[in-house]
Amino acid sequence: MASPTGGAGGDRLEPAAAARPLRRRRSWRQRAPVWGFQAGEAVVAVLPRRVADVIGGGIAAALVTMAPRRFDALRDNLRHVVPDADDKAMTKLVRQNVRNWARSWTDVLEMRSHPKRVTDRLTHFSGLHNYLEAVAEGRGVVVVSLHYGTWEAGLAAWNQVGGDLALLAEKIEPPELFERLVGSRGALGVKVFPIDVAAMRSADPATSRRVGAAALRDVIKHLRGGGVIAIAIDRDLIGNGEPLPFFGRLAPIPLGTVDIAMRAGAAIVPIVLERHHSTQIAGAVYPRISYDPAAPRADEVRRVALEILKLCEEVIRLHPDQWHVMDRVWTLPDGGAMA
Repeated sequence: MASPTGGAGGDRLEPAAAARPLRRRRSWRQRAPVWGFQAGEAVVAVLPRRVADVIGGGIAAALVTMAPRRFDALRDNLRHVVPDADDKAMTKLVRQNVRNWARSWTDVLEMRSHPKRVTDRLTHFSGLHNYLEAVAEGRGVVVVSLHYGTWEAGLAAWNQVGGDLALLAEKIEPPELFERLVGSRGALGVKVFPIDVAAMRSADPATSRRVGAAALRDVIKHLRGGGVIAIAIDRDLIGNGEPLPFFGRLAPIPLGTVDIAMRAGAAIVPIVLERHHSTQIAGAVYPRISYDPAAPRADEVRRVALEILKLCEEVIRLHPDQWHVMDRVWTLPDGGAMA
């Protein structure tokens, strides 16, 4: 009779020997995303951007066709934005969205090899005075945004032309891949404040709070020193978002973005980085959102978040093919039905 290790009953492998192949397989799986990212960087480094976009678009189209369930969450999100779209129109929208999402990854892949390409794409910035006036006050600025358009390339391009934006970013596995991404952003002057979302979700409440507090202390210190940090509000990473109306249904919205700004006494300035003509970037800086530091914190945080969400709705409706949230946004048990 064969043993669980695959040999005959009397030919058991030593534990160390049996574990070695498993360790190699785990190591290969852990390293594969890093190798894939490095390979992507190498390919993008030698290809004209148009060719890279064609290849990326082909991969995106193949993924949507061959693995449509992979994009169920995206499809559900877009259903809330375009509720009247029929199945054919929704399929077309999902395809275009994933194609633009692939372009966003190409933006990231070329940061290290073609920084000037990224910089040159920032062709227009409206309302820039809203940002500059807030920065000039020296009390820090929280740039509130969403996963829309060409978020990564827009931040990097802005820093290359004289901005000084930092970014609050989720740690991803494996660590080598996250370090590679941080290096790509750093090459274009984007400082990253990491937050270990996986650790916060898996830990007990006390530990989760400690992990989150450590990350937020650094962010608040940065803001109180007059720094600027960009944080997205459209994805409940930690799972502690407050139900707020978004496109007519309740969705868990992370209020930490607003709370951090208020704790630090920083200005809140919405900025959207839209994709134009496939690769160009158009930034729109909206007037700062004021708040009353003396008002009850929880009520004021909620009020400001609702104002930001209203703006987000207007932006997303204009170009739903540029809103790239691949996790389900509306996750409440009753589907977010409002009383």
